Amino acid sequence: MTQENETVTAESLMGRLQAEANRSGDARRIGTLARLVEACDEIMSGDAYKRAKSAKLDPERFNPNFVKLNSQAIHQYVLLRDRLERGKSEWKGPVATTIRGEKDLMTYLKLRDEEAKRPGKPRMRGPRTRKLDELVDAIEGISDQALLRQALADGRAWKRELDILLATLRKLPEVDVDALREGRVLSNARNGQGGSALTPDDTQILRKLLARLRDNDALADFGLISRNGRVKMDIAPGLDLIYPEELGLLARLAGIAEIAG
Repeated sequence: MTQENETVTAESLMGRLQAEANRSGDARRIGTLARLVEACDEIMSGDAYKRAKSAKLDPERFNPNFVKLNSQAIHQYVLLRDRLERGKSEWKGPVATTIRGEKDLMTYLKLRDEEAKRPGKPRMRGPRTRKLDELVDAIEGISDQALLRQALADGRAWKRELDILLATLRKLPEVDVDALREGRVLSNARNGQGGSALTPDDTQILRKLLARLRDNDALADFGLISRNGRVKMDIAPGLDLIYPEELGLLARLAGIAEIAG
């Protein structure tokens, strides 16, 4: 069919899956799909964050500014709802293994995540963002609107990258970030601190490894999370994979003074 060749959106994909479930009369499948959509809606809108916070649970895994929609994020939301809805809760799924075992569900999460990041559709709309959107909407030409929206999206992306870069540089004892921002010449000496027999290339490889071990978005695909200076399983029983002293050793070898929890 012609529609099959058109661009697939999260909404069109879910529409097809729900229509198939309705035709087959599979009540369990219908419920699974409905809960998946609700979980995505709540996570991306910030409602999941509010639920966790009001229940005095750690809300940061649902922070809409940083959360990545994947099987683990949905799994954690399902656990949250099941815990909050004591008694006969229908929130027993979909769990991570169920989602990862079906290509259509994984594709739906990927599309939802990508569509949430499109220019002009920020994940959280504060007063400043709403004002900017109003100003863009007031521009008559659609092409001019699109150009400006793309410029704003690029600016937000560059700001995030700059913040990450500066935060990383501040952890390196040999780098004076304030001097760097002012354009002053920096000394590259380590003053005998944190040195090792590693080559500069080795040090860069170690630093990239440390960055990945602290990137919860990357770790989530493996069912792991970085918390309190350790890398551990993100679901019960929550066993540690890498201990703080091991991450600390890697940091010292890479010439980094310390790793925050």
